[in-house]
Amino acid sequence: MTSEKKLEFEFRTGKVIIDYDKCIAPECGFACVKADRLYGRSVLKIEGSRPILSVSREEAKRLCNECLGCELDCEFYGNKAIRIELPLFGLNEYRKRMGIPV
Repeated sequence: MTSEKKLEFEFRTGKVIIDYDKCIAPECGFACVKADRLYGRSVLKIEGSRPILSVSREEAKRLCNECLGCELDCEFYGNKAIRIELPLFGLNEYRKRMGIPV
């Protein structure tokens, strides 16, 4: 899903969400795109002074190597505009078994 406020795309085991309302690019030097080029597979590019996908959603799902570099560099050098969701399969069952509220 892409809207004026967010860019969301899936990769093999999770999802990347970039909140454009929080994004301070180019002030951060496009830290997320640089991290993706250094540690990832260059699925992000700069267009209109913000990060967007450089490949199709299907290609991003296949290409992204799940390095988490874009989120970490945005946290360190940006404004924490990127969130990566990584579901932990079996977590709810574990919590129930251990008596931890779900």
